[in-house]
Formats: sequence, structure tokens, C-alpha cells
Amino acid sequence: MKLASSLTLVLITSAGVLFPLQGAASSVTKLSMVSALSAVNAVSLSSMAMVAQSKKNLKVTSSQQAIQLVKHQYPGKVLKVQSSRVKGNPGYQVKLLSSSGAVFYVTVDAKTGSVRRK
Repeated sequence: MKLASSLTLVLITSAGVLFPLQGAASSVTKLSMVSALSAVNAVSLSSMAMVAQSKKNLKVTSSQQAIQLVKHQYPGKVLKVQSSRVKGNPGYQVKLLSSSGAVFYVTVDAKTGSVRRK
């Protein structure tokens, strides 16, 4: 929240420097800019809260957690991890190299924590 407040202050300060206004119109325009920036700030805070809430509903919240789950079930060297959709849910796709030299993929459903080889 401090970041959003600081960002608003920087934007207000920048707006005053970039658009110096004079007279009665300047206070009205500056007030409009402050109102607009406050609205942007509120939307940013709301978006951050939604992201935090959605992460609470996930069993796997990072690629590192996904790697740990995969390593418990499948031996091999992790070559790559990327976020992806797994059955409509957020998740991860992990590319592995087996000890025999075969390359294969495993998916991790972040919502359920299920791990499956493709």
C-alpha cells in the first residue's frame, strides 16, 4: 500500500512539473488530476488485493513449489519451468531430462496440487 501511495505522490508531483498551470483554472485542473490519480490508485490497490486473494486459493503458488512436487514423483534434471493452464486452472509445465536421456513434460495444477506426466 505504501508503494501505491508513493506512486500517487510521484505522479501528482510529476504532473505539477510537467503541466504547470496558473490562476483559478490551475487549482481546478490540479484537483481533477488528483481525483483521477486517486481513482487509479484505488484500482491498483483493488487489483493487488484480488491477486493476493487468488493466491490464497492455490496449493502451489510458485515455480519453486512446483519443482519440489515434481521432483518427489519424477527423478531427473529440471530443464525448464513455465506457468501455464492445466485443465483451466493456473499451473506449471515442467520439462525434465530423465537419467536415461529422455525428455518429458510434467504438469502441476496450482489449484489442486496434482502432478501429471504428459
